[in-house]
Amino acid sequence: MSRLIFGWLTALMASLPLRLGYAIAGLLTEVHFRLFPARRHHALANLAVAMPRATRRERLQVVRRMMRSYNYMLFEFFRLPHLTRRELLDSVEVEGREHLEQAVARGRGVILASTHIGNWELAAVMLAHWGYTLYAVAGVQLNRWLAPAVRETKTELAIHTVSPEDGFRRLLRALEHNDLVALMVDGDLYSHGQPVEFFGRETTFPSGPGVLAQRTGALILCGYSERLGPGRFRIVIESAIDPAQFASVQAINAAVALTVERHIHDHLDQWCIFRPMWEGDPQADAVPASAGRSVEA
Repeated sequence: MSRLIFGWLTALMASLPLRLGYAIAGLLTEVHFRLFPARRHHALANLAVAMPRATRRERLQVVRRMMRSYNYMLFEFFRLPHLTRRELLDSVEVEGREHLEQAVARGRGVILASTHIGNWELAAVMLAHWGYTLYAVAGVQLNRWLAPAVRETKTELAIHTVSPEDGFRRLLRALEHNDLVALMVDGDLYSHGQPVEFFGRETTFPSGPGVLAQRTGALILCGYSERLGPGRFRIVIESAIDPAQFASVQAINAAVALTVERHIHDHLDQWCIFRPMWEGDPQADAVPASAGRSVEA
């Protein structure tokens, strides 16, 4: 049943004229903003750190743009299974693909460290269209009922979803086979974390990128997929972070954190994270339990 519902949703979104779909997603921004107070509150708390000199009004404007970007991403996500290879390739600009090709040529696999900017799902599909096998760590997507259908769809697109419960073993095997492992380092799907400085404050950062890189010698590539306009995107892949140049896992992860911090800073209005990124924030602590109406991304 979940597969049927998901298929119906993807067909419906694909049938909408592009600009009409974006217009509807944009109109629903205020609904998103009003009906999900916990999301709104956590985003404001995060922006208090990321935009320390901004007023509350300015931060609220950015939160609305973040929620609009998330609505756009959902519309784009449901259209993805119906896009042809040519339609997808024509809609995306790429910067730094040579960094990926050089890293793959080493034969040790590649760790992709990214954040929830723009349309991260589209970037994964692009990698599959380039002929790479991708293992992406992800938890519940959209909701628990639709999650199996989402996973099946991704598998059909050569994207293998790895749950946090699978541990590192499956990821290590993927790197041994010179495949790609994608980690969303601003998510909360990790059981082991390390303290790093992020936007000038200490927070817990997933240890996965550094641990995997140190164990396997795989290079880490940080990147993002930004939205340029309706149906237009740019994927940026930065030069590699070589674990051999760092003395510890924590130092590797600190380098990753510094890089993705810059990505987020430059694309705050497309940063779709609605959980508290820093512990002990008084605003986050004040969220009432009744406000926890949320949708897992």
